[in-house]
Amino acid sequence: MAAPPQQQAGAPPPQQQLYPPPPPFFRLYRPGAELAPPLPPPPPAGEYQSFGIADSTEVVLPPLMGRQLYQAAADGSIDFKAQLLALHRELVANVLELLTVLVDKPSLWARQVENVGAVLRNMQHLCNLLRPTQARQTLLHTLQQEVAARRAASQELRDKVAQAEAALSGGADQLVAAAAELQRAAAAAGRVAAT
Repeated sequence: MAAPPQQQAGAPPPQQQLYPPPPPFFRLYRPGAELAPPLPPPPPAGEYQSFGIADSTEVVLPPLMGRQLYQAAADGSIDFKAQLLALHRELVANVLELLTVLVDKPSLWARQVENVGAVLRNMQHLCNLLRPTQARQTLLHTLQQEVAARRAASQELRDKVAQAEAALSGGADQLVAAAAELQRAAAAAGRVAAT
């Protein structure tokens, strides 16, 4: 194997690129390309690796860790508003109790912090249970806004069409009247010229 050529004394080092050249398939995406660019790959289904961690595309509600402080009805339904309000009141009471314990008996803080954490975990779990309902309501609201916007746009278009038709029909009537007036004037001018 031949030795690499040595640089000449005093010659500048060869210039290196700061960034590598783009991949050759960038030509597929430029304006005026003959072929359509390839479709993106389909989304992964099931398990996949992301940054070396196995993950799944299935949405799973994390389980409630610790004790359940909210109450569900016999049929399993939950009054989210009432339960979140009750948990909020309990959170305020637990925080006040934690502050009292920190002032009076600072060594007993751990149990009170655990109580506050349990209330917060229960509130977060209830909020997570509400997310599908919230997503449905958000989608419904967005679609209703789109329908209202399209109805307003179509009504505006109908109004403009009606205005244009009124202007055209009024213009046609004016043209007919002007043509009749010109014919009368021409006839009158012809009679005057004949005499």
